[in-house]
Amino acid sequence: MKSIPSPVAGATLLVTFLLGAAPAAYARAPIVNIENAPIPAGLTMEEIEQTLVAGTFSRQGWTAQIVAPGHIEARVNVRSHSAVVDITFDERAYSITYKDSHNLDYKNGKIHGNYNKWVATLNGVLQRVLAERAVAGTGPSAAPAAQRGRSPAPTEAASTGVYSGGPVTIPATIGVASYVGAPLATSECRIGTLLAEQLASRSADIQIGDIANASHYLDLEITEIHMPGGGAWSGPKWMELTGALREGDGDLVSSFRAKRFSTGGALAVVKGSCKILGRTAKAIAQDVSRWLQSPLDGAQLGDAR
Repeated sequence: MKSIPSPVAGATLLVTFLLGAAPAAYARAPIVNIENAPIPAGLTMEEIEQTLVAGTFSRQGWTAQIVAPGHIEARVNVRSHSAVVDITFDERAYSITYKDSHNLDYKNGKIHGNYNKWVATLNGVLQRVLAERAVAGTGPSAAPAAQRGRSPAPTEAASTGVYSGGPVTIPATIGVASYVGAPLATSECRIGTLLAEQLASRSADIQIGDIANASHYLDLEITEIHMPGGGAWSGPKWMELTGALREGDGDLVSSFRAKRFSTGGALAVVKGSCKILGRTAKAIAQDVSRWLQSPLDGAQLGDAR
């Protein structure tokens, strides 16, 4: 005679199956350390130290203390979560490496995915302030608009131009800042061209053309790229774009900074690094197209917030 499982046993099996199939509430990701990020030439160790500390403190939730020459310890606190990193540097490069954490589910080299985002954002700030310090020589806030790509130079009046809608021109390829160390992103992924195409496809007002003859144009620069090889297996990819909406004569209307992360989405394991980085280009293009509808000056778009 065939036995019939009891309702209690069936419910137990169902709960066991569902618990086994359900993903973790907070997905962990391999820790991404920043290795040998370039430092612009011409800065002394003291200037580098001052700039790195100032850049760390400029990010909400981060604090820093000098441990020894060439070594800074930085901590971030977000609600009940915290992480500690070592920032080590010389006159050529710096690295940001994981040291400790609390309530971030760290185990066997993996951690809550937000940790990598926090470090990536901090790294972007440090790259920017170091470049600004090298160009201006008088501190992180003094770099010209052409270098920052997102805010006017000290001698330039902010928001002097006017925009009430209509065509905005961009170049066929968006330039990458000289301090961004991601050559494969341009040579293999053609990220500058891809981003321009995405921008033009996401907004009817953005068109690729000759900026010199435009009534309004976007002054754009890719200011950060993180794209290790190995596709999804090497962790999240991200990109930052800074830009300024200008009238044809160069007068500034407004500026923005946009940033997006991606772990690859569905079927990430079969996607290459270029494909995943391309997802950040699509997301940034969507963010910029929305911003252009009401271009608030100094806007922080996407994951830049």
